Amino acid sequence: MTEPADRGHTSIAQEQFGRQAALYVDSFSHATGESLEAIREYAALGRYRRAVDVGTGTGFTAFAVAPVSGEVVATDVTPEMLAEARRLGAAQGMANVRYALSAAEQLPFADGSLDLVTCRTAAHHFQDVLRAIGEWRRVLEPGGALLLSDSVAPEDRELSRWMNDIEVRRDPSHTWNMAPSDWRRVLEEHGFAITDETMTKVYHEFDDWTGRSGTPADEVERLRRDLLDAPPGAVDAFDIRLEGGRLRFFWGCMVLRARLERG
Repeated sequence: MTEPADRGHTSIAQEQFGRQAALYVDSFSHATGESLEAIREYAALGRYRRAVDVGTGTGFTAFAVAPVSGEVVATDVTPEMLAEARRLGAAQGMANVRYALSAAEQLPFADGSLDLVTCRTAAHHFQDVLRAIGEWRRVLEPGGALLLSDSVAPEDRELSRWMNDIEVRRDPSHTWNMAPSDWRRVLEEHGFAITDETMTKVYHEFDDWTGRSGTPADEVERLRRDLLDAPPGAVDAFDIRLEGGRLRFFWGCMVLRARLERG
């Protein structure tokens, strides 16, 4: 299930991530973690002529697939994020990574011109995720690979709504976390066959999580209360707990590899 984003959502995302871009350079959940390792493992199953990383942020996923790609184009809708990615890429000697300002829903590539599309920790911010998936399908050649990682909501719809309400209040650029079954369905509807899949976790510490998004102080306190007073199902699903005085929890994260079977 997806829910439509408001008109003007792109400008909201640009403002949100432009203001906070530098903080994502040092974000543990973006720079490392189980999902990035899974992306590396799936990428190593092939070699690629030309790849695009959609919603690259500060470039970590683009850099992860660069060793098995002839060329990687790191795209993002936010200029400040791309500036940080360029800086990091130069520092790491990423000679085969280029950078392009582009919305996920309108990629600057010819039909069938790529053999790898990657997208990690970004799809839940897209203005129109179905249109973005359509772009992945359009730019990939038949048999091309998709490596996707994103936080996912539980299959239980009440818990899904609770999680997404928390996220959109914390970060107005958030649109919707889909459940794993929804991802499988929409990818199959767009001609993708999932070949590999794993579930991981993205661990959050509340103060870092809200600080990275620049959440207003009054909303931070409301979110803290809502997490501490979460319904039992949410406490169990997300392992919400106080640990050494710090509020901690996790979101589930789906990582998959799919092949385009254009019909």
